[in-house]
Amino acid sequence: MKKIIHIILAFLLTASATVFFFSSCTENGSKYVSFSRKMTGDTYKILQITDTHFINSSVTNRSVLRNYSLRDDWAMTAVRTVVEKAQPDMIVLTGDAVYTLDNIKDIIGTTNNLAAFKKVVAFMDEFKIPWFYVFGNHDEEGSLLESFSEDADGNPVSRSVAVEKTKKTLGNYMIKNSKYGMFDFGPDDINGVGNYIINILNKDGSVNTSLVAFDSGSYLKDVPDKDDPTKLLYDYHNYEWVHDDQLDWYEAAIKDISEREGHLVPSIVFQHIPTPEYETVLNAFIEALGERDWHEVINVKGTPLTLETKLGEITYLGGVYNEGEVCCSYIGDYGALTFDGGHEFDRIEKLGSTKYIFCGHDHRNTYSFVYKGICLTYGMSIDYSANGMFTAKANQRIYNETEQRGGTLITLSADSSVTITQVPFDRNLYEEAVAASKNK
Repeated sequence: MKKIIHIILAFLLTASATVFFFSSCTENGSKYVSFSRKMTGDTYKILQITDTHFINSSVTNRSVLRNYSLRDDWAMTAVRTVVEKAQPDMIVLTGDAVYTLDNIKDIIGTTNNLAAFKKVVAFMDEFKIPWFYVFGNHDEEGSLLESFSEDADGNPVSRSVAVEKTKKTLGNYMIKNSKYGMFDFGPDDINGVGNYIINILNKDGSVNTSLVAFDSGSYLKDVPDKDDPTKLLYDYHNYEWVHDDQLDWYEAAIKDISEREGHLVPSIVFQHIPTPEYETVLNAFIEALGERDWHEVINVKGTPLTLETKLGEITYLGGVYNEGEVCCSYIGDYGALTFDGGHEFDRIEKLGSTKYIFCGHDHRNTYSFVYKGICLTYGMSIDYSANGMFTAKANQRIYNETEQRGGTLITLSADSSVTITQVPFDRNLYEEAVAASKNK
């Protein structure tokens, strides 16, 4: 399996772009833009880090496996190494910074997601590099969410309300306390907390690329029960999506920025949960390869390959499919409602600005495909905890795996073309800790 994906897709990903022609503008000034950073050289490097899963545990034990105080140290070592290798101009953390679920309190000794998030913010600021954040599904989970489960009079509130308050508390902490972090709540009248745009500017002040941060939500929540509509259900196993009102905002933003620039600006989307196309494209490609051969191509060789499939032409760019599933936005029935997984991909394709979507969420998936001119990429993950806490299960040993771990470097050129490079972290810190414990 090749460890490096080196992709230059200017030809593939610009062929279908629609162009707006308006008067040119160097300092964009769009009301939709929360932050901007200017290129000082010929390139601008953005490092994607995802699923750090800080647990902030003080639980120690003779057994390295159950010395949970080591897990955050391992994550920080991995991130530091990747940052040192990549030397980025900016870092994006695409969700699940923390992992403090109620059902692991007896294992790690805490569910304080605010304390764990504070640790993440302080750690990211150590690099003295601009960084920004999008929420994942686990960030909301923990004692902070529980504290918002009732209103001031002691009446229960909906899960959606509690989640929003939790995210706003975490985001507010980052805004007030991070010296290098960039975060904006985004519009109050659309779904999610943290929908915002960062413009990367050329040396002359014109827009090179707009970076779009989406809150892709978490789980199905506040769904009316089929038999009792007054009862609201919550599904921990199926995932949310980027909603249509968020996409309305995105389209308005890109059009406004583009009008000011005199052409359709290129954009890149960052979010946590993958769209359903991450699954349908993978399945179509595997079917075209043949069930017996796909393991060799995707998980061993990692060599770019274009195939004609039942969905049309799909190009595999590299990376692995080791999760065993794609935990994308949910399609199906739940409670009294039917869900279609959202309309993000179709609307992005129609607008023509965004040619790259980067997500996290599935810790063992790092693959990248181009479909209909859009590059769908999983970031390499950091996780030492979420898939390594319940050790009774044979497949829950991510703390002792290395193939999926690292970062993803996105390099923008002056002409807005993009190069994607995986930055792997190959050390097995668990085995190193075991060896060190035996030598004591």
